Amino acid sequence: MKKAISVLMVAACMLCMVTACEKKNKKENDTSAVQATETDCTAAELVTTEPEGEITISEMIDQRIKEEGKITLYTMLIGLSETPLEITEDLNVNIISYDGKELIDYGNSSNRRGETRLGDIIHNKVDYSTYDIGAYGGNWKRYDNEFGDEKYVEEEGYVQREITTDDSGNNTQMETLYLYSKGTLYSRDAGSEVWNQTEKEDSLDIVSFGTFERIKLDGKTYMTFCVRDNLNLIKYYIIPDNKFTENKTVVYDTPGTEGTTVNTVDYLKKYQAVPKEELEQMIVFPGSEKEESSQAAD
Repeated sequence: MKKAISVLMVAACMLCMVTACEKKNKKENDTSAVQATETDCTAAELVTTEPEGEITISEMIDQRIKEEGKITLYTMLIGLSETPLEITEDLNVNIISYDGKELIDYGNSSNRRGETRLGDIIHNKVDYSTYDIGAYGGNWKRYDNEFGDEKYVEEEGYVQREITTDDSGNNTQMETLYLYSKGTLYSRDAGSEVWNQTEKEDSLDIVSFGTFERIKLDGKTYMTFCVRDNLNLIKYYIIPDNKFTENKTVVYDTPGTEGTTVNTVDYLKKYQAVPKEELEQMIVFPGSEKEESSQAAD
């Protein structure tokens, strides 16, 4: 049985189902630049210089929220595909921010997947007033289909940042932001007046910190994390650097693992993050020797 240690309750608001969004006032984003039509396709460079210091995951999140009001993440799902991911400004990403209380999603209404071109974000060409902006949340959902009805009534739900370990204190889980909800599911067969009642608990990982690399795009540097979740799906996260994080490597701050670098391969293998050797096969930086050799083989 795992014990929760160093648990920070970062929200007590009723956040649960990702599919339900509480819309935000778009006027607060009117200062954004108008989205431009022209595009660039600058390739990312892998930063290989030695870091000048360390920063823990907790410090990275807390300092960003303190100084900027939120931490913003650009995310994408690589999935099970064996096709290498090219890191360029043409990469399409989803935008999520976290302000210590709510997880906010920025859905691009002009893209069917809600994605945004990374280069447009970097060059401030995104007009967020056209976006569907909302907090993950909602305490009710209902499905109507030919097989019957379902409705879910939430009893509790929150976003949490948690570090856990087992009773021995030796096996530690990576720090993660996640949504949790507990409630009652009512369902009935088509045409029936009888509702069946089932107790449910759901949780959804939002950010798991795994293999760490730093990249440079248009003169700016970004922290990148690549992880594999429990469904064996691979996710990629890009977080802009600031003065507090630049030139630093990211380390865990879980009791018992303080100072362990995020890209330590043996440590990552225990928690399904992507080992560095595998990441090198999945991620392509255009212009690299790997890309050139791959094209020659074709």
